[in-house]
Amino acid sequence: MEDEIYLLSENNHPLDKAFELFRSSYKQCNWEDADRIANHMHALADSLYKTQLKQANVFPGLQLPLKRPLVFYIGYSFLAKSVVNQKQGHYDAAREYIDKYANLDGFVGQDQEGQQEVQRFKVFARANSYAIDLLSGKLEVLDEYNDFINNNEEEILPGLITMLEAANLNKWNIEPLLDTYIPHELDTFFSYEDTGNRVYYIKLLHQLSIYHLNQQRFSDAINYMLDYLSSATKMNVSREIITSIAMYETVRAYATLEQQSMYEKILKGVLSNEKNINSNVHSRNIS
Repeated sequence: MEDEIYLLSENNHPLDKAFELFRSSYKQCNWEDADRIANHMHALADSLYKTQLKQANVFPGLQLPLKRPLVFYIGYSFLAKSVVNQKQGHYDAAREYIDKYANLDGFVGQDQEGQQEVQRFKVFARANSYAIDLLSGKLEVLDEYNDFINNNEEEILPGLITMLEAANLNKWNIEPLLDTYIPHELDTFFSYEDTGNRVYYIKLLHQLSIYHLNQQRFSDAINYMLDYLSSATKMNVSREIITSIAMYETVRAYATLEQQSMYEKILKGVLSNEKNINSNVHSRNIS
């Protein structure tokens, strides 16, 4: 992807555009593009920061046309790099970037909002350090991590995904802990309307389907696959949709008639949407 793509916005600063593009790549699990975007974001934010330092005496209090303080984009570029490395299983590299956004206090010229962002990144760093420990197979930190997410409400949904990812990766049975959240918390997660939490919600469904598949509870696994497919098709999360369909096909024989009917209905909806897209493209081409 060329750098010019990051600049295609009339209303947003390139850093805000890069932030949105990274979130889109995360939703699609496109780690190659996500890594490139993270590198671009860091290079641009770092350049702006150095320029701001040089001009501080000439233009005191100069405000950049950004939605957030500049330190946010520097911290987020590190966080983005840690996430990309974590998702690819490069845990040592992920830890290095976590250390970077855990220690943003040295960035000068921060106003109150910037200082608040610095503190938020410390919380993110602690959460993601736990995640790396769990994914690395350290079952002994699971209870401590559970206490952490319960004391940080905004970490509960992503925290559940992390616990399930670690359980699925390491073949753990985390039933007693999982029962404290599922299914009663799912209704709350389902009610979230912002894009970020909707992405987390469908990733949770995806991990739940894998977990129950590993536990050979095929009916429960199929129900979570169907819930995932129903939600994910509306969000156009193509890569994980393909994975979920492949998973479903491996346990199709265990599906009830009702489950199979729902699956076919979802697929018909996907085909219907695809036809509409093709029709719209064709109309634009001939107009």
